[in-house]
Amino acid sequence: MVTRKEIKIVTINTWKCDGDYRPRMAVLAKQLAALKPHIIACQECFVNREVNTLKFLAESLNMNKVYLPGRRKNRYFEGKMTDSESGLGVLSVYPLAQTGFTSLPGNPADSDRKGQRVVANLPTGEKLTLTNVHLTHLNEPELRNAQAESLATIVSADKHNQYHLICGDFNALIDSPEVRTFRKLSGAIDCYEAGEGAEPRYSLVDPFKQGRRICVDHILSMPLQGKDSYPEFINSGIVLDKADPVTGLHGSDHFGISTTLVI
Repeated sequence: MVTRKEIKIVTINTWKCDGDYRPRMAVLAKQLAALKPHIIACQECFVNREVNTLKFLAESLNMNKVYLPGRRKNRYFEGKMTDSESGLGVLSVYPLAQTGFTSLPGNPADSDRKGQRVVANLPTGEKLTLTNVHLTHLNEPELRNAQAESLATIVSADKHNQYHLICGDFNALIDSPEVRTFRKLSGAIDCYEAGEGAEPRYSLVDPFKQGRRICVDHILSMPLQGKDSYPEFINSGIVLDKADPVTGLHGSDHFGISTTLVI
């Protein structure tokens, strides 16, 4: 009898230091704990002298963490300007190793965008590569397309492990030219669709921005290493989309996207 292992994955943009930071971090930690994910890809992980988003979540959830610094500048936090970072991070119940990163194309208005590469040691003995990204927020499709092309080259060249997922905030819809470019060049599939996630999908607290529901957060999968087929995904959906009943706060200005990898 073959035993199937289900691995729940969530991607969430944690919204730097904005909003009511400390109370909403408590909400985010509580709601993530209720989901019981095995792997979480986080973007906009805020770090200054006082707080560290990824460390807080790791300790709250009792998960392993790897952090990649990024986008350092002064930001307004709790009534004052503070020197800070907005980096990328991955949390997991499994052992993790950060195997590198790649700098993505940028410009003076938005630099230091990276692709974080992490390997998780799965309980099956296999390894999963996860590339965590946050593409530019600027209204510059050509720049985002250049980042998508660079990212596709990177993930296509990584042939070390059986499984390879790409998670993060693409700042673009799944059917946008930028994401289509990435998928065409890399051969990646949309895990939300593969796992039969409900439509329409959206991942912003203001779901009707620009008059329609917007989903800019995605989980994609490369083909199985050395094969023309893809892993199996189930139970895809929008998560972290409900306000906390006590505080009325959302954990972030983004909702999370979740899928379950079946091994």
